[in-house]
Amino acid sequence: MDFNGIIAIMEPNNQVEEIKERIDIVQIIEKYVRLKQTGKNYVGLCPFHKEKTPSFIVSPDIQRYKCFGCGKSGDIFNFVQEIENIDFVEALERLAKVARVELKRAKPNTKHKEIKEINYIATKYYYNQLLRDKKALEYVLGRGINKDSIKKFAIGYSPKYPDLLSQIRKSGSYSKKALEDSGLFVQKEGKMREKFFNRIMFPIRSRRGDVIGFTARQNAGNEYGPKYMNTPETPLFHKSYNLFAQYESRQEIRKEDLAIICEGSTDVISAYQAGVKNIVAPLGTSLTKQQLESLLPLTKNLLFFFDSDSAGENALKRAFTIASELNMNPYAATPAPYKDIDDLIQKDPKKFQQLIKNKKEAFSFILSEEIEGKDFNKLEDINMIRKNITPLLESVKDINTKALYTRKLEEITGIQYDKKRTNNKTKKKEFEKEKKKEERRDTLLTRYIQLLLFAEKRKEDFFIEEKFIKDKEILDIYEIIKKESKKSSREDLLKKLGKKEEIQGILEDMIFNAKDLPNDVELEDEIKDIKKKIKVTYYKNIQKNLVSKIAMSEELEKEEEKDSALKKLQKVTKILQELKNE
Repeated sequence: MDFNGIIAIMEPNNQVEEIKERIDIVQIIEKYVRLKQTGKNYVGLCPFHKEKTPSFIVSPDIQRYKCFGCGKSGDIFNFVQEIENIDFVEALERLAKVARVELKRAKPNTKHKEIKEINYIATKYYYNQLLRDKKALEYVLGRGINKDSIKKFAIGYSPKYPDLLSQIRKSGSYSKKALEDSGLFVQKEGKMREKFFNRIMFPIRSRRGDVIGFTARQNAGNEYGPKYMNTPETPLFHKSYNLFAQYESRQEIRKEDLAIICEGSTDVISAYQAGVKNIVAPLGTSLTKQQLESLLPLTKNLLFFFDSDSAGENALKRAFTIASELNMNPYAATPAPYKDIDDLIQKDPKKFQQLIKNKKEAFSFILSEEIEGKDFNKLEDINMIRKNITPLLESVKDINTKALYTRKLEEITGIQYDKKRTNNKTKKKEFEKEKKKEERRDTLLTRYIQLLLFAEKRKEDFFIEEKFIKDKEILDIYEIIKKESKKSSREDLLKKLGKKEEIQGILEDMIFNAKDLPNDVELEDEIKDIKKKIKVTYYKNIQKNLVSKIAMSEELEKEEEKDSALKKLQKVTKILQELKNE
Protein backbone atom coordinates (compact mmCIF):
# COMPACT_ATOMS: atom_id res chain seq x y z
CA MET A 1 0.00 0.00 0.00
CA ASP A 2 2.82 2.38 -0.94
CA PHE A 3 1.28 5.45 -2.54
CA ASN A 4 4.64 6.70 -3.74
CA GLY A 5 4.89 3.70 -6.05
CA ILE A 6 1.72 4.51 -7.94
CA ILE A 7 2.40 5.36 -11.58
CA ALA A 8 -0.05 6.84 -14.04
CA ILE A 9 0.91 6.84 -17.71
CA MET A 10 -0.16 9.55 -20.18
CA GLU A 11 -0.84 8.60 -23.77
CA PRO A 12 0.08 4.91 -23.23
CA ASN A 13 -0.80 3.82 -26.77
CA ASN A 14 1.65 6.29 -28.34
CA GLN A 15 4.41 5.22 -25.99
CA VAL A 16 3.67 1.52 -26.47
CA GLU A 17 4.05 1.92 -30.24
CA GLU A 18 7.26 3.90 -29.76
CA ILE A 19 8.71 1.10 -27.62
CA LYS A 20 7.68 -1.53 -30.20
CA GLU A 21 9.39 0.44 -32.96
CA ARG A 22 12.64 0.67 -30.99
CA ILE A 23 12.84 -2.96 -29.84
CA ASP A 24 13.18 -6.06 -31.99
CA ILE A 25 11.09 -8.91 -30.53
CA VAL A 26 13.87 -11.38 -31.35
CA GLN A 27 16.26 -9.31 -29.18
CA ILE A 28 13.94 -9.66 -26.17
CA ILE A 29 12.97 -13.31 -26.59
CA GLU A 30 16.57 -14.44 -27.19
CA LYS A 31 17.33 -13.53 -23.58
CA TYR A 32 15.08 -16.41 -22.52
CA VAL A 33 14.95 -18.79 -25.50
CA ARG A 34 17.67 -20.16 -27.79
CA LEU A 35 16.36 -19.26 -31.25
CA LYS A 36 17.43 -20.57 -34.64
CA GLN A 37 16.64 -18.75 -37.86
CA THR A 38 14.46 -20.61 -40.38
CA GLY A 39 13.99 -18.36 -43.41
CA LYS A 40 12.41 -15.11 -42.27
CA ASN A 41 11.29 -16.54 -38.94
CA TYR A 42 12.98 -17.98 -35.84
CA VAL A 43 12.14 -21.19 -33.98
CA GLY A 44 13.00 -22.56 -30.56
CA LEU A 45 11.77 -24.62 -27.63
CA CYS A 46 8.78 -22.98 -25.99
CA PRO A 47 9.56 -21.42 -22.57
CA PHE A 48 5.95 -21.85 -21.39
CA HIS A 49 5.69 -25.65 -21.58
CA LYS A 50 7.96 -28.69 -21.84
CA GLU A 51 8.71 -29.91 -25.35
CA LYS A 52 11.45 -31.76 -27.23
CA THR A 53 10.72 -30.56 -30.76
CA PRO A 54 10.67 -26.76 -31.35
CA SER A 55 7.17 -25.42 -31.91
CA PHE A 56 7.78 -21.83 -30.72
CA ILE A 57 7.99 -19.42 -33.68
CA VAL A 58 9.01 -15.75 -33.68
CA SER A 59 8.30 -13.51 -36.65
CA PRO A 60 10.42 -10.32 -36.77
CA ASP A 61 8.36 -9.07 -39.73
CA ILE A 62 5.15 -8.82 -37.74
CA GLN A 63 6.88 -8.62 -34.33
CA ARG A 64 4.89 -11.50 -32.83
CA TYR A 65 5.45 -14.97 -31.39
CA LYS A 66 3.33 -18.13 -31.32
CA CYS A 67 3.71 -21.59 -29.81
CA PHE A 68 1.91 -24.42 -31.56
CA GLY A 69 2.29 -26.69 -28.58
CA CYS A 70 0.53 -24.66 -25.88
CA GLY A 71 -1.08 -21.90 -27.97
CA LYS A 72 0.64 -18.92 -26.28
CA SER A 73 1.04 -15.95 -28.62
CA GLY A 74 1.43 -12.18 -28.64
CA ASP A 75 3.87 -9.26 -28.87
CA ILE A 76 6.85 -8.20 -26.71
CA PHE A 77 4.58 -6.94 -23.94
CA ASN A 78 2.64 -10.22 -23.78
CA PHE A 79 5.90 -12.17 -23.70
CA VAL A 80 7.50 -10.17 -20.88
CA GLN A 81 4.28 -10.27 -18.84
CA GLU A 82 4.02 -14.03 -19.28
CA ILE A 83 7.68 -14.97 -18.77
CA GLU A 84 8.22 -12.66 -15.77
CA ASN A 85 4.71 -13.10 -14.32
CA ILE A 86 4.13 -9.34 -14.06
CA ASP A 87 1.33 -6.97 -15.08
CA PHE A 88 1.24 -4.68 -18.11
CA VAL A 89 2.46 -1.56 -16.31
CA GLU A 90 5.50 -3.40 -14.95
CA ALA A 91 6.24 -4.80 -18.42
CA LEU A 92 5.85 -1.30 -19.89
CA GLU A 93 8.36 0.13 -17.40
CA ARG A 94 10.94 -2.60 -18.07
CA LEU A 95 10.69 -2.39 -21.84
CA ALA A 96 10.75 1.41 -21.72
CA LYS A 97 14.19 1.18 -20.06
CA VAL A 98 15.43 -1.22 -22.77
CA ALA A 99 14.08 1.07 -25.49
CA ARG A 100 15.32 4.19 -23.66
CA VAL A 101 11.86 5.71 -23.79
CA GLU A 102 11.02 8.13 -20.99
CA LEU A 103 7.51 7.42 -19.81
CA LYS A 104 5.33 10.48 -19.39
CA ARG A 105 3.74 10.71 -15.97
CA ALA A 106 0.29 12.09 -15.43
CA LYS A 107 -0.11 14.83 -12.91
CA PRO A 108 -1.42 13.33 -9.67
CA ASN A 109 -5.13 13.78 -9.05
CA THR A 110 -5.29 15.57 -5.68
CA LYS A 111 -8.81 14.30 -4.90
CA HIS A 112 -7.87 10.71 -5.73
CA LYS A 113 -4.69 11.04 -3.66
CA GLU A 114 -6.69 12.18 -0.63
CA ILE A 115 -9.20 9.32 -0.94
CA LYS A 116 -6.38 6.77 -1.29
CA GLU A 117 -4.72 8.10 1.85
CA ILE A 118 -8.02 8.06 3.77
CA ASN A 119 -8.61 4.44 2.70
CA TYR A 120 -5.07 3.54 3.76
CA ILE A 121 -5.59 5.03 7.23
CA ALA A 122 -8.98 3.30 7.50
CA THR A 123 -7.50 -0.09 6.53
CA LYS A 124 -4.82 0.23 9.20
CA TYR A 125 -7.37 1.41 11.79
CA TYR A 126 -9.88 -1.41 11.10
CA TYR A 127 -7.11 -4.06 11.12
CA ASN A 128 -5.82 -2.94 14.52
CA GLN A 129 -9.37 -2.79 15.91
CA LEU A 130 -9.95 -6.43 14.95
CA LEU A 131 -6.77 -7.55 16.70
CA ARG A 132 -7.82 -5.63 19.83
CA ASP A 133 -11.45 -6.74 19.98
CA LYS A 134 -11.55 -10.27 21.38
CA LYS A 135 -15.17 -11.04 20.42
CA ALA A 136 -14.82 -9.77 16.85
CA LEU A 137 -11.57 -11.71 16.41
CA GLU A 138 -13.16 -14.90 17.80
CA TYR A 139 -16.06 -14.45 15.38
CA VAL A 140 -13.71 -14.17 12.36
CA LEU A 141 -11.57 -17.12 13.48
CA GLY A 142 -14.75 -19.09 14.22
CA ARG A 143 -15.79 -18.67 10.58
CA GLY A 144 -12.65 -20.56 9.54
CA ILE A 145 -10.54 -17.54 8.58
CA ASN A 146 -7.05 -17.99 10.02
CA LYS A 147 -4.58 -15.34 11.20
CA ASP A 148 -2.47 -15.58 8.02
CA SER A 149 -5.52 -14.68 5.93
CA ILE A 150 -6.42 -11.84 8.28
CA LYS A 151 -2.97 -10.40 7.63
CA LYS A 152 -2.91 -11.25 3.89
CA PHE A 153 -6.25 -9.56 3.17
CA ALA A 154 -5.89 -6.91 5.92
CA ILE A 155 -9.29 -7.93 7.36
CA GLY A 156 -10.49 -5.51 10.03
CA TYR A 157 -13.33 -4.50 12.32
CA SER A 158 -15.31 -1.30 12.65
CA PRO A 159 -16.50 -1.23 16.30
CA LYS A 160 -19.93 -0.22 17.59
CA TYR A 161 -18.56 3.21 18.41
CA PRO A 162 -15.79 3.83 15.88
CA ASP A 163 -13.45 6.78 16.04
CA LEU A 164 -11.96 6.50 12.57
CA LEU A 165 -12.66 10.17 11.89
CA SER A 166 -10.43 11.32 14.74
CA GLN A 167 -7.65 8.99 13.54
CA ILE A 168 -7.85 10.45 10.04
CA ARG A 169 -7.75 14.02 11.34
CA LYS A 170 -4.66 13.18 13.40
CA SER A 171 -2.94 11.93 10.24
CA GLY A 172 -3.52 15.05 8.15
CA SER A 173 -5.88 17.76 6.98
CA TYR A 174 -8.50 16.34 4.64
CA SER A 175 -11.42 18.21 3.12
CA LYS A 176 -15.03 17.35 3.95
CA LYS A 177 -15.50 16.63 0.28
CA ALA A 178 -12.69 14.03 0.31
CA LEU A 179 -14.11 12.41 3.46
CA GLU A 180 -17.56 12.11 1.86
CA ASP A 181 -16.10 10.95 -1.47
CA SER A 182 -14.27 8.12 0.31
CA GLY A 183 -17.66 6.51 1.02
CA LEU A 184 -16.72 5.98 4.67
CA PHE A 185 -18.64 8.96 6.03
CA VAL A 186 -22.01 10.68 5.61
CA GLN A 187 -23.22 14.14 6.58
CA LYS A 188 -26.00 13.98 9.17
CA GLU A 189 -27.39 16.99 11.01
CA GLY A 190 -24.40 19.05 9.94
CA LYS A 191 -21.94 16.51 11.34
CA MET A 192 -19.67 14.01 9.66
CA ARG A 193 -20.68 10.52 10.78
CA GLU A 194 -19.18 7.12 10.06
CA LYS A 195 -21.03 4.80 7.68
CA PHE A 196 -19.88 1.42 9.02
CA PHE A 197 -20.12 0.19 12.61
CA ASN A 198 -20.03 -3.25 14.25
CA ARG A 199 -19.00 -4.83 10.96
CA ILE A 200 -16.12 -7.01 9.74
CA MET A 201 -14.25 -4.99 7.10
CA PHE A 202 -12.71 -6.52 3.96
CA PRO A 203 -10.55 -4.03 2.00
CA ILE A 204 -11.06 -3.99 -1.79
CA ARG A 205 -7.88 -3.30 -3.73
CA SER A 206 -7.48 -2.09 -7.29
CA ARG A 207 -5.50 -4.04 -9.84
CA ARG A 208 -2.52 -1.85 -8.88
CA GLY A 209 -2.90 -2.66 -5.18
CA ASP A 210 -4.50 0.56 -3.86
CA VAL A 211 -7.34 0.20 -1.36
CA ILE A 212 -10.32 1.66 -3.24
CA GLY A 213 -13.19 0.56 -0.99
CA PHE A 214 -14.51 -1.95 1.55
CA THR A 215 -16.96 -4.82 1.85
CA ALA A 216 -18.52 -4.71 5.32
CA ARG A 217 -20.13 -7.85 6.80
CA GLN A 218 -22.45 -7.98 9.78
CA ASN A 219 -20.69 -8.96 12.97
CA ALA A 220 -22.31 -11.41 15.38
CA GLY A 221 -25.25 -9.73 17.08
CA ASN A 222 -25.51 -6.95 14.48
CA GLU A 223 -28.99 -6.99 12.97
CA TYR A 224 -28.78 -3.51 11.49
CA GLY A 225 -28.90 -3.23 7.71
CA PRO A 226 -28.08 -5.88 5.09
CA LYS A 227 -25.72 -8.80 5.68
CA TYR A 228 -23.13 -7.24 3.34
CA MET A 229 -22.57 -3.58 2.54
CA ASN A 230 -20.09 -2.17 0.06
CA THR A 231 -18.54 1.24 -0.11
CA PRO A 232 -20.86 3.28 -2.36
CA GLU A 233 -19.68 4.42 -5.79
CA THR A 234 -16.78 6.85 -5.40
CA PRO A 235 -14.29 8.55 -7.74
CA LEU A 236 -12.02 5.52 -7.06
CA PHE A 237 -14.47 2.66 -6.58
CA HIS A 238 -16.88 1.35 -9.22
CA LYS A 239 -18.13 -2.07 -8.19
CA SER A 240 -19.16 -3.07 -11.71
CA TYR A 241 -15.53 -2.67 -12.85
CA ASN A 242 -13.74 -4.30 -9.93
CA LEU A 243 -13.47 -7.75 -8.34
CA PHE A 244 -12.57 -8.82 -4.83
CA ALA A 245 -8.97 -10.16 -4.71
CA GLN A 246 -8.23 -8.90 -8.24
CA TYR A 247 -4.83 -7.69 -7.02
CA GLU A 248 -3.98 -10.62 -4.75
CA SER A 249 -4.89 -13.24 -7.38
CA ARG A 250 -3.52 -11.67 -10.57
CA GLN A 251 -0.20 -13.54 -10.72
CA GLU A 252 -1.76 -16.92 -9.92
CA ILE A 253 -4.45 -16.39 -12.56
CA ARG A 254 -1.77 -15.72 -15.15
CA LYS A 255 0.32 -18.66 -13.93
CA GLU A 256 -2.57 -21.15 -13.96
CA ASP A 257 -4.13 -19.59 -17.09
CA LEU A 258 -7.48 -19.84 -15.31
CA ALA A 259 -9.62 -17.46 -13.25
CA ILE A 260 -12.05 -19.03 -10.78
CA ILE A 261 -15.04 -16.79 -10.10
CA CYS A 262 -17.13 -17.37 -7.01
CA GLU A 263 -19.81 -15.33 -5.24
CA GLY A 264 -18.31 -13.89 -2.06
CA SER A 265 -15.18 -12.66 -0.30
CA THR A 266 -15.29 -15.45 2.32
CA ASP A 267 -15.30 -18.03 -0.51
CA VAL A 268 -12.16 -16.40 -1.91
CA ILE A 269 -10.39 -16.43 1.45
CA SER A 270 -11.35 -20.07 2.14
CA ALA A 271 -10.00 -21.04 -1.29
CA TYR A 272 -6.73 -19.24 -0.56
CA GLN A 273 -6.37 -21.19 2.67
CA ALA A 274 -6.96 -24.40 0.70
CA GLY A 275 -4.08 -23.48 -1.64
CA VAL A 276 -6.21 -22.18 -4.55
CA LYS A 277 -5.15 -18.59 -5.22
CA ASN A 278 -6.39 -17.92 -8.77
CA ILE A 279 -9.84 -16.88 -7.55
CA VAL A 280 -11.90 -13.66 -7.45
CA ALA A 281 -15.46 -12.62 -6.65
CA PRO A 282 -17.90 -9.89 -7.76
CA LEU A 283 -18.67 -7.27 -5.15
CA GLY A 284 -22.17 -8.10 -4.01
CA THR A 285 -23.68 -7.66 -7.44
CA SER A 286 -24.27 -9.58 -10.65
CA LEU A 287 -21.15 -10.32 -12.66
CA THR A 288 -20.58 -7.64 -15.31
CA LYS A 289 -18.96 -7.48 -18.74
CA GLN A 290 -16.42 -4.95 -17.43
CA GLN A 291 -15.34 -7.32 -14.65
CA LEU A 292 -14.67 -10.16 -17.09
CA GLU A 293 -12.91 -7.79 -19.50
CA SER A 294 -10.53 -6.87 -16.70
CA LEU A 295 -9.39 -10.52 -16.63
CA LEU A 296 -8.59 -10.71 -20.36
CA PRO A 297 -4.94 -9.54 -19.97
CA LEU A 298 -4.43 -12.48 -17.58
CA THR A 299 -6.45 -15.33 -19.12
CA LYS A 300 -9.36 -16.26 -21.40
CA ASN A 301 -10.26 -19.30 -19.30
CA LEU A 302 -12.96 -18.86 -16.63
CA LEU A 303 -14.32 -21.34 -14.08
CA PHE A 304 -17.65 -20.19 -12.66
CA PHE A 305 -18.07 -21.70 -9.19
CA PHE A 306 -21.30 -20.21 -7.88
CA ASP A 307 -23.55 -21.20 -4.97
CA SER A 308 -25.68 -24.31 -5.35
CA ASP A 309 -29.07 -22.56 -5.40
CA SER A 310 -31.40 -21.12 -8.03
CA ALA A 311 -29.65 -17.74 -7.79
CA GLY A 312 -26.34 -19.49 -8.51
CA GLU A 313 -27.85 -21.27 -11.55
CA ASN A 314 -29.15 -17.98 -12.95
CA ALA A 315 -25.81 -16.31 -12.25
CA LEU A 316 -24.05 -19.05 -14.23
CA LYS A 317 -26.27 -18.53 -17.29
CA ARG A 318 -25.67 -14.79 -17.20
CA ALA A 319 -21.91 -15.31 -16.74
CA PHE A 320 -21.83 -17.81 -19.63
CA THR A 321 -23.56 -15.29 -21.90
CA ILE A 322 -21.11 -12.49 -21.06
CA ALA A 323 -18.05 -14.77 -21.40
CA SER A 324 -19.28 -16.05 -24.79
CA GLU A 325 -19.84 -12.52 -26.07
CA LEU A 326 -16.22 -11.76 -25.12
CA ASN A 327 -14.95 -14.96 -26.82
CA MET A 328 -13.67 -16.27 -23.49
CA ASN A 329 -13.71 -19.96 -22.52
CA PRO A 330 -16.29 -20.62 -19.76
CA TYR A 331 -16.22 -23.67 -17.47
CA ALA A 332 -18.47 -24.49 -14.53
CA ALA A 333 -18.56 -26.37 -11.24
CA THR A 334 -20.93 -26.54 -8.29
CA PRO A 335 -20.30 -26.99 -4.55
CA ALA A 336 -23.48 -29.13 -4.26
CA PRO A 337 -24.56 -30.72 -1.99
CA TYR A 338 -22.87 -27.93 0.00
CA LYS A 339 -24.13 -24.36 -0.10
CA ASP A 340 -21.01 -22.55 -1.30
CA ILE A 341 -17.23 -22.88 -1.67
CA ASP A 342 -16.63 -21.87 1.96
CA ASP A 343 -18.97 -24.64 3.18
CA LEU A 344 -17.46 -27.17 0.74
CA ILE A 345 -13.88 -26.45 1.85
CA GLN A 346 -14.76 -26.67 5.52
CA LYS A 347 -16.34 -30.10 5.05
CA ASP A 348 -14.58 -31.66 2.04
CA PRO A 349 -11.44 -29.75 0.90
CA LYS A 350 -10.23 -32.62 -1.34
CA LYS A 351 -13.46 -32.50 -3.34
CA PHE A 352 -12.90 -28.78 -3.97
CA GLN A 353 -9.54 -29.50 -5.60
CA GLN A 354 -11.02 -32.37 -7.63
CA LEU A 355 -13.88 -30.20 -8.94
CA ILE A 356 -11.39 -27.61 -10.20
CA LYS A 357 -9.25 -30.29 -11.85
CA ASN A 358 -12.29 -31.96 -13.45
CA LYS A 359 -14.07 -28.73 -14.43
CA LYS A 360 -16.76 -29.11 -17.07
CA GLU A 361 -17.27 -26.98 -20.15
CA ALA A 362 -20.00 -24.53 -19.04
CA PHE A 363 -22.47 -25.18 -21.88
CA SER A 364 -22.49 -28.93 -21.20
CA PHE A 365 -22.85 -28.23 -17.49
CA ILE A 366 -25.86 -25.94 -18.01
CA LEU A 367 -27.40 -28.32 -20.53
CA SER A 368 -27.15 -31.26 -18.10
CA GLU A 369 -28.90 -29.15 -15.45
CA GLU A 370 -31.61 -28.11 -17.91
CA ILE A 371 -32.48 -31.64 -19.09
CA GLU A 372 -32.55 -33.17 -15.61
CA GLY A 373 -36.03 -34.53 -14.95
CA LYS A 374 -37.28 -33.60 -18.45
CA ASP A 375 -39.19 -35.99 -20.71
CA PHE A 376 -38.06 -35.71 -24.36
CA ASN A 377 -41.37 -37.21 -25.47
CA LYS A 378 -43.27 -34.25 -24.05
CA LEU A 379 -43.55 -31.20 -26.28
CA GLU A 380 -43.75 -28.79 -23.32
CA ASP A 381 -40.47 -30.12 -21.90
CA ILE A 382 -38.71 -29.85 -25.29
CA ASN A 383 -39.99 -26.28 -25.72
CA MET A 384 -38.81 -25.41 -22.21
CA ILE A 385 -35.28 -26.68 -22.93
CA ARG A 386 -35.20 -24.86 -26.27
CA LYS A 387 -36.45 -21.64 -24.62
CA ASN A 388 -33.72 -21.72 -21.97
CA ILE A 389 -30.86 -22.86 -24.20
CA THR A 390 -31.45 -20.74 -27.33
CA PRO A 391 -30.37 -17.40 -25.71
CA LEU A 392 -27.13 -19.06 -24.60
CA LEU A 393 -26.38 -20.28 -28.13
CA GLU A 394 -27.17 -16.86 -29.57
CA SER A 395 -24.57 -15.26 -27.27
CA VAL A 396 -21.72 -17.39 -28.68
CA LYS A 397 -19.67 -15.35 -31.15
CA ASP A 398 -17.17 -17.96 -32.31
CA ILE A 399 -18.68 -19.92 -35.19
CA ASN A 400 -16.83 -23.17 -34.49
CA THR A 401 -17.73 -23.08 -30.80
CA LYS A 402 -21.37 -22.39 -31.64
CA ALA A 403 -21.41 -25.34 -34.03
CA LEU A 404 -19.90 -27.56 -31.32
CA TYR A 405 -22.55 -26.52 -28.76
CA THR A 406 -25.32 -27.00 -31.32
CA ARG A 407 -24.10 -30.54 -32.06
CA LYS A 408 -24.04 -31.31 -28.33
CA LEU A 409 -27.61 -30.09 -27.97
CA GLU A 410 -28.76 -32.27 -30.87
CA GLU A 411 -26.73 -35.34 -29.87
CA ILE A 412 -27.78 -35.32 -26.21
CA THR A 413 -31.40 -34.26 -26.55
CA GLY A 414 -32.33 -34.75 -30.18
CA ILE A 415 -33.51 -31.12 -30.13
CA GLN A 416 -32.44 -29.01 -33.09
CA TYR A 417 -31.34 -25.43 -32.61
CA ASP A 418 -33.78 -23.53 -34.77
CA LYS A 419 -32.30 -20.20 -35.86
CA LYS A 420 -35.70 -19.19 -37.22
CA ARG A 421 -37.05 -19.06 -33.69
CA THR A 422 -34.78 -16.22 -32.65
CA ASN A 423 -36.54 -12.88 -32.43
CA ASN A 424 -33.37 -10.88 -32.96
CA LYS A 425 -33.01 -10.57 -36.75
CA THR A 426 -29.97 -8.35 -36.41
CA LYS A 427 -28.11 -11.00 -34.45
CA LYS A 428 -29.01 -13.58 -37.06
CA LYS A 429 -27.63 -11.40 -39.87
CA GLU A 430 -24.45 -10.78 -37.88
CA PHE A 431 -24.11 -14.52 -37.30
CA GLU A 432 -24.45 -15.31 -41.00
CA LYS A 433 -22.00 -12.55 -41.93
CA GLU A 434 -19.45 -13.79 -39.42
CA LYS A 435 -19.97 -17.37 -40.61
CA LYS A 436 -19.19 -16.45 -44.23
CA LYS A 437 -16.16 -14.48 -43.12
CA GLU A 438 -14.91 -17.43 -41.09
CA GLU A 439 -15.46 -19.81 -44.01
CA ARG A 440 -13.36 -17.60 -46.27
CA ARG A 441 -10.58 -17.26 -43.72
CA ASP A 442 -10.29 -20.82 -42.47
CA THR A 443 -10.80 -23.21 -45.40
CA LEU A 444 -10.37 -26.97 -45.29
CA LEU A 445 -7.17 -26.68 -47.29
CA THR A 446 -5.71 -24.10 -44.93
CA ARG A 447 -6.42 -26.29 -41.93
CA TYR A 448 -4.99 -29.30 -43.76
CA ILE A 449 -1.71 -27.49 -44.45
CA GLN A 450 -1.52 -26.22 -40.85
CA LEU A 451 -1.79 -29.78 -39.56
CA LEU A 452 0.88 -31.02 -41.98
CA LEU A 453 3.20 -28.15 -41.04
CA PHE A 454 3.18 -28.89 -37.35
CA ALA A 455 2.87 -32.66 -37.30
CA GLU A 456 5.79 -34.29 -35.47
CA LYS A 457 5.88 -37.08 -38.09
CA ARG A 458 4.19 -37.13 -41.50
CA LYS A 459 2.99 -40.51 -42.68
CA GLU A 460 2.58 -41.36 -46.32
CA ASP A 461 -1.20 -41.65 -46.01
CA PHE A 462 -1.38 -38.03 -44.75
CA PHE A 463 -1.07 -36.81 -48.34
CA ILE A 464 -3.60 -36.43 -51.14
CA GLU A 465 -3.25 -36.07 -54.91
CA GLU A 466 -2.27 -32.59 -56.09
CA LYS A 467 -5.40 -32.43 -58.28
CA PHE A 468 -7.50 -31.80 -55.14
CA ILE A 469 -5.61 -28.54 -54.40
CA LYS A 470 -6.68 -25.76 -56.75
CA ASP A 471 -5.15 -22.86 -54.81
CA LYS A 472 -1.75 -22.14 -56.43
CA GLU A 473 -0.05 -20.69 -53.30
CA ILE A 474 -1.29 -23.50 -51.08
CA LEU A 475 -0.20 -26.04 -53.70
CA ASP A 476 3.33 -24.55 -53.67
CA ILE A 477 3.51 -25.00 -49.88
CA TYR A 478 1.98 -28.46 -50.07
CA GLU A 479 4.48 -29.72 -52.67
CA ILE A 480 7.43 -28.65 -50.51
CA ILE A 481 5.93 -30.30 -47.42
CA LYS A 482 5.30 -33.52 -49.36
CA LYS A 483 8.78 -33.53 -50.89
CA GLU A 484 10.54 -32.88 -47.58
CA SER A 485 8.26 -34.98 -45.36
CA LYS A 486 10.64 -37.88 -44.83
CA LYS A 487 14.03 -36.18 -44.82
CA SER A 488 13.35 -32.85 -43.03
CA SER A 489 12.52 -32.02 -39.44
CA ARG A 490 9.82 -29.46 -38.71
CA GLU A 491 12.56 -26.87 -38.15
CA ASP A 492 14.27 -27.63 -41.50
CA LEU A 493 10.94 -27.65 -43.28
CA LEU A 494 10.07 -24.17 -42.02
CA LYS A 495 13.53 -23.00 -43.08
CA LYS A 496 13.01 -24.26 -46.65
CA LEU A 497 9.54 -22.74 -46.82
CA GLY A 498 10.91 -19.45 -45.49
CA LYS A 499 13.17 -19.10 -48.55
CA LYS A 500 10.15 -18.92 -50.90
CA GLU A 501 9.26 -15.21 -50.87
CA GLU A 502 6.14 -15.67 -53.03
CA ILE A 503 4.42 -17.73 -50.29
CA GLN A 504 5.60 -15.73 -47.26
CA GLY A 505 2.32 -13.91 -46.73
CA ILE A 506 0.04 -16.96 -46.76
CA LEU A 507 2.60 -18.99 -44.79
CA GLU A 508 2.72 -16.43 -41.97
CA ASP A 509 -1.08 -16.28 -41.91
CA MET A 510 -1.20 -20.06 -41.56
CA ILE A 511 1.38 -20.08 -38.77
CA PHE A 512 0.02 -17.23 -36.70
CA ASN A 513 -3.68 -17.94 -37.19
CA ALA A 514 -3.57 -21.65 -36.42
CA LYS A 515 -6.06 -22.62 -33.72
CA ASP A 516 -6.46 -25.59 -31.40
CA LEU A 517 -3.70 -27.77 -32.79
CA PRO A 518 -4.36 -31.33 -31.58
CA ASN A 519 -1.98 -33.91 -30.13
CA ASP A 520 -0.41 -36.54 -32.43
CA VAL A 521 -3.23 -39.07 -32.10
CA GLU A 522 -5.99 -36.51 -32.62
CA LEU A 523 -4.01 -34.90 -35.45
CA GLU A 524 -3.92 -38.15 -37.40
CA ASP A 525 -7.69 -38.54 -37.03
CA GLU A 526 -8.33 -34.94 -38.07
CA ILE A 527 -6.10 -35.24 -41.14
CA LYS A 528 -7.98 -38.38 -42.19
CA ASP A 529 -11.29 -36.54 -41.74
CA ILE A 530 -10.11 -33.43 -43.60
CA LYS A 531 -8.74 -35.47 -46.51
CA LYS A 532 -12.17 -37.04 -46.91
CA LYS A 533 -13.91 -33.64 -46.77
CA ILE A 534 -11.53 -32.15 -49.35
CA LYS A 535 -12.26 -35.03 -51.72
CA VAL A 536 -16.01 -34.80 -51.12
CA THR A 537 -15.95 -31.04 -51.80
CA TYR A 538 -13.90 -31.62 -54.99
CA TYR A 539 -16.26 -34.26 -56.38
CA LYS A 540 -19.40 -32.38 -55.35
CA ASN A 541 -18.22 -29.39 -57.35
CA ILE A 542 -17.67 -31.69 -60.36
CA GLN A 543 -21.12 -33.20 -59.76
CA LYS A 544 -22.71 -29.77 -59.68
CA ASN A 545 -20.98 -28.73 -62.91
CA LEU A 546 -22.03 -31.95 -64.65
CA VAL A 547 -25.67 -31.49 -63.63
CA SER A 548 -25.57 -27.98 -65.11
CA LYS A 549 -23.92 -29.32 -68.27
CA ILE A 550 -26.60 -32.03 -68.67
CA ALA A 551 -29.37 -29.47 -68.26
CA MET A 552 -27.73 -27.18 -70.80
CA SER A 553 -27.19 -30.09 -73.28
CA GLU A 554 -30.87 -31.02 -73.00
CA GLU A 555 -31.88 -27.46 -73.71
CA LEU A 556 -29.58 -27.26 -76.73
CA GLU A 557 -30.47 -30.84 -77.81
CA LYS A 558 -26.85 -32.00 -77.76
CA GLU A 559 -27.37 -35.68 -77.08
CA GLU A 560 -23.72 -36.79 -77.30
CA GLU A 561 -22.60 -34.18 -74.79
CA LYS A 562 -25.50 -35.11 -72.55
CA ASP A 563 -24.66 -38.86 -72.67
CA SER A 564 -20.99 -38.18 -71.96
CA ALA A 565 -21.87 -35.97 -69.01
CA LEU A 566 -24.32 -38.57 -67.68
CA LYS A 567 -21.62 -41.28 -67.71
CA LYS A 568 -19.20 -38.99 -65.88
CA LEU A 569 -21.94 -38.09 -63.38
CA GLN A 570 -22.53 -41.77 -62.62
CA LYS A 571 -18.83 -42.28 -61.94
CA VAL A 572 -18.63 -39.20 -59.70
CA THR A 573 -21.79 -40.21 -57.81
CA LYS A 574 -20.28 -43.67 -57.25
CA ILE A 575 -17.06 -42.11 -55.89
CA LEU A 576 -19.06 -39.88 -53.52
CA GLN A 577 -21.01 -42.89 -52.28
CA GLU A 578 -17.78 -44.79 -51.64
CA LEU A 579 -16.36 -41.82 -49.72
CA LYS A 580 -19.53 -41.67 -47.68
CA ASN A 581 -19.20 -45.36 -46.77
CA GLU A 582 -15.52 -45.12 -45.73
